[in-house]
Amino acid sequence: MRKSLIILAALSAIAGSAAAQSSVTIFGIVDVSLTHGSGSVASRTQLSAGNLAGSRLGFRGTEDLGDGLKANFWLEAGLTPDDGKGVSSNTNNQTSGAPATSAAGGQGLTFNRVSYVGLSGNWGELRLGRDYTPTFNGHVYYDPAFLSGVMTSQTAIGSLTIFAPNAPGVAWAGARASNSVSYFTPNISGFSGQIMYALGENSSNAGATVDDGKYIGGRVNYVSGPIDVSLAAAKMNLLAVGDVRETVLAGTYAFGAAKLWGIYLRDDSGTSIDVRAAMLGGTYQIGPTQLKATVSRSKATSATGTPAGTTTKYAIGVAQSLSRRTTLYATAATTRNSDGASALPFFGIAATAANQSARGFDVGIRHTF
Repeated sequence: MRKSLIILAALSAIAGSAAAQSSVTIFGIVDVSLTHGSGSVASRTQLSAGNLAGSRLGFRGTEDLGDGLKANFWLEAGLTPDDGKGVSSNTNNQTSGAPATSAAGGQGLTFNRVSYVGLSGNWGELRLGRDYTPTFNGHVYYDPAFLSGVMTSQTAIGSLTIFAPNAPGVAWAGARASNSVSYFTPNISGFSGQIMYALGENSSNAGATVDDGKYIGGRVNYVSGPIDVSLAAAKMNLLAVGDVRETVLAGTYAFGAAKLWGIYLRDDSGTSIDVRAAMLGGTYQIGPTQLKATVSRSKATSATGTPAGTTTKYAIGVAQSLSRRTTLYATAATTRNSDGASALPFFGIAATAANQSARGFDVGIRHTF
């Protein structure tokens, strides 16, 4: 009996030691809203997913390897809880690796949002797999809507990369890149950075498209007190649109319960269209309630400089925290189009003719776990 107790105590000590050195966390967000959009051609009412934050199911973990070195992994799948489906991914950052539709489909659960393994230490972090691009990170943290729902900044909706699967002829999903290698620097006196190289994985005999799907980009971030400033730049290879060079300058300034938000985006595609976009926003926190408002504008021109669509967007919103994990929210936005543009407050919520306005709103609930 005594021997059994000794063995049991030893096994418990070993298990406790292992648990202290490694951990795995299951996490997620379930976000559903009632969404309505109206335009000059058609209106639409529907349940939508992820209009305050993208719905997801994830697993992340870390193992302490000693001497400050850790092994990390992250697997995160997008969900549309209004219909229970998973969200598709892109295998090689180009048309040949894209699904038939970028929307949720019957492919089941895929870790389309994040899927990587890596190492970290006092020297920074190295990640291998599918991850957020530096240019996306340099944009999403500076939009009060965090690129979700009808309040999403026009700088993102007009971008050639962030919502690229929704743009005709463009397969680049600039929010995330598959087959990527990323390095994140440690924080040094408020400065930090990210560098990413992603592969299109084309055969060497692919000819002019051999580099399609390749992403090279970086970001520098500086945070000091109320100031947060970011500069990101990247080149995305895709012969069909003449490759895309994107630059994103963004920042926030906090004072008391208020915060100012700003973004400037520039896309140059070579043979397709170029985009210049900007956003100015503000938020104000009153206890558990956050008020927010933005005005944003994108202007597209052809390779010859001819106007190819201009959209100005006005948006307001409110989010009410019921607890640390549950939030109610409502947002509304309107777009004003010219130069042939027919942009909506968000994709798929209505239809409007060229140079006509469109409106939309969403009312929903987000729960995190």
